[in-house]
Amino acid sequence: PFPTVSPRRYDQMASFYDKKLVALEQERREIQAELNRNVQSFRAEYQRKELRREYDLSDPTALRSEPPARVGDDDARIGASSLQRFDGEDLAAGERRRTQLAQQHAWCERQAAEKVAQLAAAKAADVAHAETVAAQEEYMNKAHEHHKAARAAFERSVAEENARLAQLKAQRDAEARAIDAELASAEAKKVEADPMINEDPAAAASAVAPGARVRVDHWKGMNYLQVRSINETVAAQREELESRRAAEAAAEAATANASERVRRALEQRAEQVEAFKREQRMAVLRAQNTQRAEKVERDATARSVLGVNTVEPEYFAQFGTSWR
Repeated sequence: PFPTVSPRRYDQMASFYDKKLVALEQERREIQAELNRNVQSFRAEYQRKELRREYDLSDPTALRSEPPARVGDDDARIGASSLQRFDGEDLAAGERRRTQLAQQHAWCERQAAEKVAQLAAAKAADVAHAETVAAQEEYMNKAHEHHKAARAAFERSVAEENARLAQLKAQRDAEARAIDAELASAEAKKVEADPMINEDPAAAASAVAPGARVRVDHWKGMNYLQVRSINETVAAQREELESRRAAEAAAEAATANASERVRRALEQRAEQVEAFKREQRMAVLRAQNTQRAEKVERDATARSVLGVNTVEPEYFAQFGTSWR
């Protein structure tokens, strides 16, 4: 009996032989391609049309390849009975034509080089203009940032000064309140210790006859002049207090007015600076628009003037193709 082959082994053998057949087919194709290349190389080297014996019968450039009837006075092909000179012949025509073609080619190349140089110069001018515009924009941005920083520093200094003034005013107010409280406390203590104001009965006792006589200066025994003097003193103290408070209010109002005037002056100055900046930006914008318009017009002029008179390769290829 035949040995049993597993499906996996069968698949491996089928894959192996398939790869072997593919490799052999690839080798056969490479050998065939090499043979074809050798045949084509041999034909290109030894079997060209111009190497055939009868090629002169169908050579399209035969007349063009033939030398002229006479190339000079010492031409060996011309015998004694041959014509030595022809009417209108120009033996240097070919050399002169080649010289003219070379000169014309050099002239065209020089024109093309000049055109390329002009385009390069225009491009360099555009690049320089773009760099100038970029430098202007960078300068404007730096100036704006500097002004912004200066403005912020100024506003911080104003805020710090206002805070210092507010702290100083609060300190003055606290000191004034402390002085007022001290004076009020002293006055209260004085009033509390004054036997006359407190109407101390002992003050009315007479030293000559205690209990029998009273003192003339007893509170109950004051006359109207003393009462009016006291009232006038109290009124004067009230007026002094009101005048002092009015003076303090006037000083605070003056300080507030001065701060308001400084604030308005600063705002007016800031508005003037902003207006000047807007005018400068508008001037720069107008200049940039003018420069862009000039560039567009310059580019259009360059394309209309320099974009013509292009010499194509066919112009040079037509020379030397005919003896007519």
